[in-house]
Amino acid sequence: MEVIPTLLIVGCGKLGMKIGMALKDQCTVIGVKRNPPKTFTEFQIIGHDIFDSSFELLLKKINPTYLLYAVAADDQLSESYRKAYVDGVDICLRSVSRHCPSLKHVFFVSSTRVYGQRNQQVMSESTLPEPHDFGGSALLEGETLVNKSSVPSTVLRLSGIYGDQRTYLLRMAEDETRWPENNRWTNRIHEDDAVGFISFLIHQLISGLPVESLYLVTDNSSALLFDVLNHIREAQGLDMIIRKSSSPFEGKKLQSEIIPKTDFIYRYPDYKIGYSSIIAYFK
Repeated sequence: MEVIPTLLIVGCGKLGMKIGMALKDQCTVIGVKRNPPKTFTEFQIIGHDIFDSSFELLLKKINPTYLLYAVAADDQLSESYRKAYVDGVDICLRSVSRHCPSLKHVFFVSSTRVYGQRNQQVMSESTLPEPHDFGGSALLEGETLVNKSSVPSTVLRLSGIYGDQRTYLLRMAEDETRWPENNRWTNRIHEDDAVGFISFLIHQLISGLPVESLYLVTDNSSALLFDVLNHIREAQGLDMIIRKSSSPFEGKKLQSEIIPKTDFIYRYPDYKIGYSSIIAYFK
């Protein structure tokens, strides 16, 4: 009799819920979140704080096959980042090593914030990260804990997530007073592609296929911010805004060396396709 794997999503927010929904037919999906949504019924989400002393007992009871750590910091304070991406990761890894003999793989949702470099070079999985702030440093420390774990693991460095419910740039594009003074390089991944790729990796494991220890999860189409904002304005029927900005531009250009070698296919390979889809959704 085939045993159905159990996927535990620690920090089951917007991204985690969508990943769970994508995989609920292949796995028994269980989420953990301090304040779970009351009306969500697609799979079980347990209201629990990972810093509570009873968290180890909960992990022992669930004994997952795969664990996705997708906890987000409460705010932009150094203490919050360290709690989410270092202390929480440490608690989780120590607990599963003691109590979860069925665990086969851990996924850690990190961020391209670990790349603190500001240069004109294209950076990838093979680029050594050099954090330049507390957030990047905490994320990299969490990655190090995951990499040193006795359980096979994968770090997922996501660039800026956007989607139907993540419309920050749409609001910025509409209001010129919210534009920054200088142009810069930006990177992004549509939420549906982030969900699709992480689900793709877990499906690979379920199928007995290997996955890498690190992926840079971005759409591989770095773009200047003003180009993105003007595309949004054009799609909304607004006039373009012309601003001069000194070059070379700040920011960073990111590109995955590994994802293009897999069978994964992006639904939204660049910002033009992605934002045009979002704007059409709201019309």
